[in-house]
Amino acid sequence: MPPERCAEVDWQQQGIEDGRAGFGPTRLARHREACAGIGVVPDQAAWEQGHALGLLDYCQLPNALQQGLARHAYEGVCADPRFRQLYGAARRLADERQKVVDLDRQIDWRERELLTNAKLTEQRRAELTAEVRSLHRERERAIDDRADATRALERVRDQVGL
Repeated sequence: MPPERCAEVDWQQQGIEDGRAGFGPTRLARHREACAGIGVVPDQAAWEQGHALGLLDYCQLPNALQQGLARHAYEGVCADPRFRQLYGAARRLADERQKVVDLDRQIDWRERELLTNAKLTEQRRAELTAEVRSLHRERERAIDDRADATRALERVRDQVGL
């Protein structure tokens, strides 16, 4: 928060926004630090009241799925243990998907280098070829892990009724 905004903040509304974004109580401490320089002290009671309201929106189970699949951080702010469980399964799937994408990029870069760089030495060409083979094996494992994560997420979705 920019310090110049501190004097005009509706702290309950700020708490609602912070809660809806999934921020934990440390967010208020950051606001306090940002505002200290101009002598403004956040209204803790108003922020906490708003934060609790914002968390009512954030802690809905469909949001756990969205947050996890988007690979957003989760600060453990929801009381319902199903939120953490669903978030964790969705985050695992998103991470496995990203792993495949990252490996595809690494493979593509090396294959492009092999095809377009006429100045490669035979040794470097052999190294790149070996790396591509190794990355393809790693990619196959990542695809299997992604499939496992997909099945695990479906099991969790069934367990929580989503």
